[in-house]
Amino acid sequence: MYRNDPDLATARTLALIALFLNLIGFFLALITIFLAVLPFILMFLDYVFIYKPLADGNAVGAEVPSLLLGILQLFVGGVLSGIILIIAWVKIRDSIIKNGGRSSVI
Repeated sequence: MYRNDPDLATARTLALIALFLNLIGFFLALITIFLAVLPFILMFLDYVFIYKPLADGNAVGAEVPSLLLGILQLFVGGVLSGIILIIAWVKIRDSIIKNGGRSSVI
């Protein structure tokens, strides 16, 4: 009865547009949740692979992770922490070389 009504066709189109906008909003919310969780993941990785080995005196075990996580954090938005980890990598490498070890990266 109302199937060919132009007003209904317009309303149906608008409802479909609203549905797509809600779908886009859903995906943006998922991205936001991921971006909120990402710093906690990076903190965990920094602690487990860099801080803990350094606290235990294992400089060789923290050398490569500090460089890799520093570069990773530069790309995912943690610019300051990425720079600090790369500086830490340089200091770790200097310590290894000074104590007679061999750097595993360069």
